[in-house]
Formats: sequence, structure tokens, C-alpha cells
Amino acid sequence: MDAAENTSCAAKAPLLGGLGVLGLIVGFLAGLVLYLPWDTVWDTALHRLTDNLPGTRVTWQNIDHASPLGFRINGLVSGSPSWPVSPRAQWVEVRLGMSPRLSLRVDTGGRELRVVCLDTGDFDVRGAANLACLGRRDILGSVDVRAEGRVDTTAKTLDHGLLDLRGKALQLPRGLWLGDAVLALEYKEGALRIRSFTLREPMQVRAEGTAALKPGALLASPYAVSGEVVRGHEATSFTAEGRLGDFLGETPQPE
Repeated sequence: MDAAENTSCAAKAPLLGGLGVLGLIVGFLAGLVLYLPWDTVWDTALHRLTDNLPGTRVTWQNIDHASPLGFRINGLVSGSPSWPVSPRAQWVEVRLGMSPRLSLRVDTGGRELRVVCLDTGDFDVRGAANLACLGRRDILGSVDVRAEGRVDTTAKTLDHGLLDLRGKALQLPRGLWLGDAVLALEYKEGALRIRSFTLREPMQVRAEGTAALKPGALLASPYAVSGEVVRGHEATSFTAEGRLGDFLGETPQPE
């Protein structure tokens, strides 16, 4: 009986020893994950990433709420000499995972956007944006935002997408003021379609159109719209053409 017990214990010893070593490794890795300065890790990684963006300047104040699968970046500001705007955010919360692959919460200045990206390339954006996040003194107000679409994960380009915007009391370049405006856009196969544009104040306007996008020169892309202006019970037809950059004015006014 004693010999059988000794044989059993001898057989279990390597197994217990292996489990002990495995436990030490797991404990070491858990401690490493929990106690690493993840704010510094993410800050260094982001600096390396943004330093490789040619002609683009990206700065931030600090990073907090950091973990192996996410962080929050505060005081984010980006810009480029060729951009007519300088996008910025009070903070951006980034979370990584399996599904969704990436989720973002963006505080644009009292208004928050939520972005969800799947590993298939599908994305969804919902919320509201304070237009002050564009960094222009002549663009003010807030818009409700809804967008969805898919990015070609191989080519890293937009395959198709929809964008709906609605804003009230919007101030735009050249002193333009819009009291209640709704814009619906659709992108597919390299073409942008203005599905509808509706303005209720200071006048009633209904329009639709198209834009031929120029890769690398988006603001130079030509557009053409047609619609009608309603005054009382009468409607007057109109057509207009120009460049997308016309809406931002010729001279940037950084904030």
C-alpha cells in the first residue's frame, strides 16, 4: 500500500511542479499588465505614430485612464498648413476589443460623438458635434450627426457611406447664418451625392446634387446642385455650381 502511494505521489510531482511554474508565469504577467505605466506606454506609441504623419501636426495635453486596452487623450489638437480647419477635442476616449474592434467617445466641447468600428470595416457614428471643434472663429453652432458605412480594409479607402447632419443657428464663413438646416450625403463608388439639403430659416430651400471628388484635393472637388426657393406659396427654381472649398471661404481663420 505504501509503495502504491509513493508511486502515485512521484507521478504527481512533475505535474504539480509544472502547475506551480505556470502559476508563477501567470502571476508575473498579470502584475506586469496591472502595474505598467500604460499612460506612458500609450503616449510614446502615439508620438511615434503621429511623428510619421507628413505635413501634419498633432498635439495633446496628457493621457489618463490608461489600460492595456484603452486610454483617454486630453486636449487633442491637429492641423496642417494645407487644411482650412484645425480639428480639436476636449478629450477622446479610445477602447480596443474583439467586437467592436475600436470604439471612440469624443467630447467636441460640450457635445459628444460616439464612433464604433468593426473588424469587417463597418463603422457607425452618432451624437452631436460643437462646430468650434473645427478651430475656426467663423464657424459656430452645433450639429446632430449620424453616419454609417464601410471602409475597404485592404485598400484602406472608403467603400460607401451615409452622412446626415442637422443644425440650428449655424454661423458659417462670409457671415452666412442658417437657422434650421438638414443635409444628407451619400458616398458610393467614388462619387458623392447630395441626397437632400433642406433649409427652413431664414428662407425655405430644398435642393439636391452631386460632387465629383478629387482624391488628395477634396476642397477643390466641383459640385452642382439644383432645387427651389420657397417664398410664401411660390417656388423659384435655381441651380448652382462651385467647389466644396467655397463653403469654407478662401482664407482660413484658425481659432
